[in-house]
Amino acid sequence: MNIYIYNCSNTLNYGSMMMGENFISYFNKETPQKNNFFVETLNDKHIDRLKEATGINDIYSKPFDALFKENSNKYNYLLTYAGIQNTISDFAKKVDLVIVLGGDDFTEDYGWRGPVIHALKFNLLKKAGLKVVMLGQTMGPYHSFRKPIMKNLLSNIDRVYPRDPITYKYLKGLGLKNISITDDLALLPLTRQKPKIRTKQFITYCPSELIYRYSKEGNREDWIDFNLFMIDTIMDRYPNKKLVLLAHVLEPAPVDDRIITNELFNLVKGRYKESILVENDEMYPYEVRDYIQESLFVISSRMHPIVSSIQCEIPAIALSYSSKYWGIIGERYDLNEFILDVRHLGYEEMKSKFINIISTIESEYIKIQDTMSNNNNSAQDTIFKTLNEISLLSDNNVK
Repeated sequence: MNIYIYNCSNTLNYGSMMMGENFISYFNKETPQKNNFFVETLNDKHIDRLKEATGINDIYSKPFDALFKENSNKYNYLLTYAGIQNTISDFAKKVDLVIVLGGDDFTEDYGWRGPVIHALKFNLLKKAGLKVVMLGQTMGPYHSFRKPIMKNLLSNIDRVYPRDPITYKYLKGLGLKNISITDDLALLPLTRQKPKIRTKQFITYCPSELIYRYSKEGNREDWIDFNLFMIDTIMDRYPNKKLVLLAHVLEPAPVDDRIITNELFNLVKGRYKESILVENDEMYPYEVRDYIQESLFVISSRMHPIVSSIQCEIPAIALSYSSKYWGIIGERYDLNEFILDVRHLGYEEMKSKFINIISTIESEYIKIQDTMSNNNNSAQDTIFKTLNEISLLSDNNVK
């Protein structure tokens, strides 16, 4: 079966890579036939990394929009939707299944044009006879004229699998019938992930070069000051632990987390010397989990280090900049109290809440781990059920 994968083009965003590698690894186990995975990317390095992480060689690079004719634009897509043109590529005729991996690209957190245009393109693929599945999505809400448009476009997709209850309830209220709730694919163990070793020798912090742009108050300088407050608090409270500053997204350049990770390290290394470590080289997600599994707790300005913490059953503090945190970490895992939303809290409020959350982690450590463990068992069952459903769906379309 030939499977085309959207949204795994950049494996130096370790969250995207985890979802991609886990889909490929686990879906391969669910299907008896040979699978070929075609992944959109600009650099074959990302394909090599997926092969290395999964141990699967049947992964191939395709340029962006390879399912459509070259130089197609939104006007061509609209004309194709109207039946006036045909923008579907010859390669698309060889594809059995299209997987659109999640993220929150189908919210309006980053604008509305992207979700509408991409949903339109998926409808064109459906009209061309391809099976299209949107897997592990945080979606909506849609506003104004986009609400009826997105309802119509999404209702034509074979299956839409939201990864959190907030999205599921919203899509159900929108009137979609083709939805089933699942969980984030990164909640499964990674192929090369080691058995759990809980030494608690580290506290891991994943800073973000993106998040300050969404903060309620202050500029980047204020965000740096807040980061220094967190580091000082941790080092004063846990002088025998090592703090690991770990960059979780290395591309694209404008949001490269190494920028802020290196800056923070240079600001504090003189004070804390060997108690501060920095990890800013290219890594595999399973190597990130090696640190997480040996951490007392994790702090992150990116969501997927929190997802990894949940999978490893290590308490975590989430610095949130979008609705996806509340759906997955809050609603799905019942960990609302461990989210600090920078969109709604000022820095003084966050400082106070940060200290309170640390105190909660200390006093309820085992309880938090039990909550994560119980939900992990449920998540694994749900994801395997989802992959089996997709396998049965695609079996009816193998060319």
